[in-house]
Amino acid sequence: MAILLVSTCLLILVVQCVLCLISKKYLVALYAVCYSVPFLGLVSSLWADTVTLWPIGDYSFYLDDQFVFRLSLVWFLGVVGGLTAYLLALLVPAGNTSPRRDAFFSPMDFKLAGLLFLSVSVFFVLFRLINVEAMLEMFAGVEAVVVFSIIAVTAMVFAYPSWYMLTLATLLVVAYSVANAMTGDRDFVVLVVAYVLGLMYRYSHLIKFKTLLCVAAFMALILSSGVVVSMVRMDVDLTSDNIEQFFLFNSWNAIILPLVQQLTSFWDGEHLRYGQTYLDMFLSLAPSPIYTAFGVVKPITLDNPAYWYFITGMGGIHAAGVAFENFGLFGVFLNGFISVCFLRFVDSRWRDKDFLQLFLYMLCAASIMHSVWYGEISMLNAMVFYVLSLGLFFAMKLVRVLK
Repeated sequence: MAILLVSTCLLILVVQCVLCLISKKYLVALYAVCYSVPFLGLVSSLWADTVTLWPIGDYSFYLDDQFVFRLSLVWFLGVVGGLTAYLLALLVPAGNTSPRRDAFFSPMDFKLAGLLFLSVSVFFVLFRLINVEAMLEMFAGVEAVVVFSIIAVTAMVFAYPSWYMLTLATLLVVAYSVANAMTGDRDFVVLVVAYVLGLMYRYSHLIKFKTLLCVAAFMALILSSGVVVSMVRMDVDLTSDNIEQFFLFNSWNAIILPLVQQLTSFWDGEHLRYGQTYLDMFLSLAPSPIYTAFGVVKPITLDNPAYWYFITGMGGIHAAGVAFENFGLFGVFLNGFISVCFLRFVDSRWRDKDFLQLFLYMLCAASIMHSVWYGEISMLNAMVFYVLSLGLFFAMKLVRVLK
């Protein structure tokens, strides 16, 4: 039965990715791939008697183990939920994609705010390049703000093209990637993904099959860079065997391990939290100093959004694990369904010169991997940044009007 489920999951993944690429819904394709990557250890069940989810510890299972069926069922329900949402979205009539002629904000409002985003980005990138070892202790707390600020700058350049600004934005992305890699972090991957997908979204009418192949090759190169950076950070020798091991078993695989414990120990429903984890996520969206000022403990910390279910040395947990912890198997299906519904809404057809639409798209592109692998609070933080940015744009509008 487990083999049948795994085969079906692979088929659904391929079908959904093909449909998304044909319809140019790249956000949904990225989500489908990221959702399934941690489960790919189950694929070995198609030709072997055991599956290995993690080489360290007791994480190898025979095919007749009850756990293999449970994990396969969770994967199946998640991808079926996503595919169901995608197919239902095809029944919804396409909206009006004509340019907005009566937009509340003007391009000048965005460009004035863009100067602030650019200043923040340049300051922290230069700080990282100059102070590789002595990194600000608080920098980790604003890492997402820097990434989102760079995204705001690049989205502005894509929406209002200028060769000079496009060169500047590209150099900013490259500089951040170098500075980030020098300190042993891999967050530059999400920024590059957002940059590439934003560019593809903006110029979707120019994307052909050969372009997709080039993008796939580039993404593979970026992924490889992230693997190498993680190995260097942990002082692992860059031998062929070690590189192969890190490609097959990395942090994006390790986040399945909390789910292993959940499906082993809490299958009968005694674990259900009925949405408490999601409530904690919403209650954790305010900046940390606010909680400190009132002497309140933040429900979910920024450094470890999966703190409510934590395995030492493993900082993440798959979105399916969060859903299962709250609503069981039905929650797993619902999580995939709602996630794709939201991304399908964001991934609507590009409206010419609609910066806000492109900005939201790129924020989601940068947050998908973190939200699927380390907690949905990453996506929620991106939405909070978007709303705060609207306030900044409004302030810029007032400044211009009151002049």
